[in-house]
Amino acid sequence: MPNMIEDRLTALLATWIDTNRPSGFPSDIPIHVARRDEIRTRPCVVLDATESKPFPAMPGTARVKLDAHLFTQADDTPAETHAEWAALLAAMLRDKPAIRTSLTSETFLLHDFLPRDSVTTPDEARGRETTLTYEAVVSAV
Repeated sequence: MPNMIEDRLTALLATWIDTNRPSGFPSDIPIHVARRDEIRTRPCVVLDATESKPFPAMPGTARVKLDAHLFTQADDTPAETHAEWAALLAAMLRDKPAIRTSLTSETFLLHDFLPRDSVTTPDEARGRETTLTYEAVVSAV
């Protein structure tokens, strides 16, 4: 059951991000879900549900740790542009009411979407990575 919740959350959120890109966030940056066999070129956003903890008293409900990674290449994307895109993505993901409304259906309910730690670091491939971490409380049937 937790894998179903993680898969559903990341797929729905990827579609929501792609559909609701804020002004200034390029439309050609692909939105991927981790653990899929998609070819990833930089820049890109990757959603990864890294951990899920079921609520025993609430069947079909879990707390899911979700990381939204923004990857860019240092040679192609200046640090200022990377920071601007990361800020736009973070601002977009702060809109809990819009996310909740869009993701909720008869078979999926987003109870809460809580921001956690965020960090920007250089990575091994002359690129940059910003990781925005959230905790989502979701129910799926």
